[in-house]
Amino acid sequence: MRKHILITGANGQLGGEFRSLVDNRERFDTSDHYFFTDRETLDITDKEAVENYVMQHNIDTIINCAAYTAVDKAEEEEALAYLINRDAVRNLAEIAKKYDIHLIHISTDYVFDGTSHTPLCETDSVNPQGVYAKSKYEGEAAIREIAPKGAMIIRTSWIYSSMGHNFVKTMLRVGSERDEIRVVCDQIGTPTYARDLARAILTIIASESQSDEVKTYHYSNEGNCSWYDFAQAIFEIAQVDCRVTPISTHEYPTPAKRPSYSVLNKDKIKYEYGLDIPYWRDSLRSCISLLDFKEVKRYKIGIIGSGFIANGLAKLLLQHPDYELKAVLTRSDLSKRSDFVKPEVLTNDLEVLLDTCDLIVECSGDAIYATETIDRIIKEDIPVVTMNSEFHVTTGSYFVDKGLVTEAEGDQPGVEAILYEEALAMGFRPLAFVNIKGFLNENPTREEMEYWGGRSNLSLEMVTSFTDGTKVQIEQALVANGLGGCIAQEGLLKLKDDDMLHGGTILADKAKELGCPVSDYVLSPKLPAGVFLVVEHDEEQAGSLRYYKLGEGPYYVLERTYHLCHLEIIKTIKRVLGGGGVLLNNGSDPKLSVAAIAKHDIMPGDTLKKGIGSFDVRGEAVYIEKHPDHVPIGLLADATFVREVKEGQIVTFADVELPESLALDIWKRMHIKG
Repeated sequence: MRKHILITGANGQLGGEFRSLVDNRERFDTSDHYFFTDRETLDITDKEAVENYVMQHNIDTIINCAAYTAVDKAEEEEALAYLINRDAVRNLAEIAKKYDIHLIHISTDYVFDGTSHTPLCETDSVNPQGVYAKSKYEGEAAIREIAPKGAMIIRTSWIYSSMGHNFVKTMLRVGSERDEIRVVCDQIGTPTYARDLARAILTIIASESQSDEVKTYHYSNEGNCSWYDFAQAIFEIAQVDCRVTPISTHEYPTPAKRPSYSVLNKDKIKYEYGLDIPYWRDSLRSCISLLDFKEVKRYKIGIIGSGFIANGLAKLLLQHPDYELKAVLTRSDLSKRSDFVKPEVLTNDLEVLLDTCDLIVECSGDAIYATETIDRIIKEDIPVVTMNSEFHVTTGSYFVDKGLVTEAEGDQPGVEAILYEEALAMGFRPLAFVNIKGFLNENPTREEMEYWGGRSNLSLEMVTSFTDGTKVQIEQALVANGLGGCIAQEGLLKLKDDDMLHGGTILADKAKELGCPVSDYVLSPKLPAGVFLVVEHDEEQAGSLRYYKLGEGPYYVLERTYHLCHLEIIKTIKRVLGGGGVLLNNGSDPKLSVAAIAKHDIMPGDTLKKGIGSFDVRGEAVYIEKHPDHVPIGLLADATFVREVKEGQIVTFADVELPESLALDIWKRMHIKG
């Protein structure tokens, strides 16, 4: 008899393996009809939507692979974890009972506390620790309470796959980037290849063996190991040269407690369904053989932001042989975004990117929003490439030692960083990092900016931040912090000069005086858009440099008179995925910030939606130590002024009320004492 099978969580590891098996016709009844849904096509927390879907498609079997699985993040997002892992499961159970649907629900080894020392049976006492574990167990409890006929709960452990994000893929990536990693050795369990579990569930469905009561089963691959053993096996099978150092759980603290022992006894499921379960190392070898092909051939890229830069990058990725554009996160209304190159990749859900992408490009231009999203991304151990200098000079330093986050080549700071790397490789000593700006009006009118924004196809905020100098101040502060430079004066020198060497010589002399490379810009409508470095070399190379037409010295100019923003991001994506590491970040101990300067008198009660690109404030590079109470312009959003601020004054924290945000909290922790 033909079945109509609904598989939720289709973008996850297990759901993806079901889809792969079905697409490849590796299933047990080719007449069955499968319906794959994710959180965007079917929200299982919406009971009415699920019930309508079930009736519309005549569903008789539900395999619930959907879950909130961010174990540590669940400690902060308790309500969301319970909504998905308990309340949504209750919805499914009630619908299954009402319509006599066979429900198969995936649960976890985390329902046990890890104090056992022998393989855990389905009848052993549970004692979930932490929000994730408790929410998953309460999902189980809801099914048992409602008792839909023949419902099954299958607990599994340490899931991995060739799809999504998991320990195996993380180890392969990190192992290719580092000589040594440290992995916990005192947590014992069993890795489970999601494809094996999917095959087992398809076997169960095909068996037609179904009791009236709710049954619980355990499934993982055979054998057991520690996370340390697992990592060793991954590197051995994949032939990755990376040393694994064992550490204790105590040395690697996490917000949520992990079971120290969670080996599952599979006798019940093997006996009742005649399953032959593979040994974990054999399945790992099968998975890695697929990863070798998929990872080398096509990396999955996500984008955050849907403006000019994001749209241009998306167009390039859609045509690129090495990369696959998986999703683009936007805060805009999806129904109104027909302007985007491929509207169907747009999503309002960050989890879609976290579930499917090998690397994420952040180009929202919003420091506060980027802080929130990047914090989530690096907790999933996904590398981040940014086109967002605003983020870096605001909170970027906080993330320097927490994950791989780098500014991209293409925008001026990234291009200056590339020139810096090349200069050092050739033996040059950089003295000045210089941006070229064609026009400056520190207090433009709205009418002027609307006109130029329309002509340039740029947002009003973006064109205003370019025109009033905020953007270049942010960029050169990032370059100084990231490349060990300084500034000649707060607010930068803003040299008007049509000759790179002449203006550069002034900056190089200043660098000699200050004892550090100077970061600044020259203002010239005649010079091409781009950047240049002023450098020096050993005297013995002077003749060669003269021959190479670089000039008489002692200072030389290395220039890049173009920057192709979104087109060049690809180069940094390749760098990161190839193990090349960070191109540019804000450094772990930044000296410079970009303060908000009032463009006109601001009165108590005045409000400001956003500082960058506004007609009320502009940004200037300042030393943090000299202005410990200044408000970084990247934090000035949804602000209410409580004190008068005169034109030209720096806005301080005492002048405004700001809404709470992770970015604000990070800034205060890093820079405000007491």
